[in-house]
Amino acid sequence: MKPIVEAKNLNAYFENFHAVKNVSLAVPEKSLVALIGPSGCGKSTFLRCLNRMHEEIPKARVEGEVLLGGSSIYDRKLDPVAVRRSIGMVFQKPNPFPGMSIFENVVVGLKLTGSRDRMDQVAEEALKGAALWEEVKDKLKKPGTSLSGGQQQRLCIARALAMKPPVLLMDEPTSALDPISTAKVEELMISLKKSVTLIVVTHNMQQAARVSDRTAFFLMGELVEYDESSTLFTVPKDAKTEQYITGRFG
Repeated sequence: MKPIVEAKNLNAYFENFHAVKNVSLAVPEKSLVALIGPSGCGKSTFLRCLNRMHEEIPKARVEGEVLLGGSSIYDRKLDPVAVRRSIGMVFQKPNPFPGMSIFENVVVGLKLTGSRDRMDQVAEEALKGAALWEEVKDKLKKPGTSLSGGQQQRLCIARALAMKPPVLLMDEPTSALDPISTAKVEELMISLKKSVTLIVVTHNMQQAARVSDRTAFFLMGELVEYDESSTLFTVPKDAKTEQYITGRFG
């Protein structure tokens, strides 16, 4: 399948620390790719390089290429904010904007871009896309922070979906949730990949095996192995991958 996102010889630094080392990885369109590996292995840093968030950290820098639909997102003519409209992101901890209603949380990105047309319709579509509409349709004026943790995370997903990005990044989106909420977000991820390409960092290998089409294993900033999840979790090619997924380290 033709890749929608492709990293080529990507390197990321925090001042002098080399966090991501020469990673090349292609993500097929409308698929879910999981990034796994022990803490500090570079997977979240790699994820943030895919929508130019890494460069927001003082003294951080990126070398190499990231292509979206064949075009470089690091083109100097491109506004990083515009890149992030096409490559959305959902973080580890749900972060609905305080002081804003459920509806306002969903459409805030549209307002910031000056696009105020059909906001009711866009909000409904985004909330349906995040499997939240039926739970909140009668209380859209209530604060986003009044929702449960799992609902707040799906609200943040709706907020990202409202911008209609072809790619959505998720950095451990269920690590702060209870098992029931985690299951709902996993079901949502499986549903979303029919229309959006997902790249998800997770420490939960069972989750990666359940929801992803392909999995990338990172170790000490390097991409050790990248394959179909059914293959990587059953017959990994690299001994380090096998040691990690069988719990011998990490």
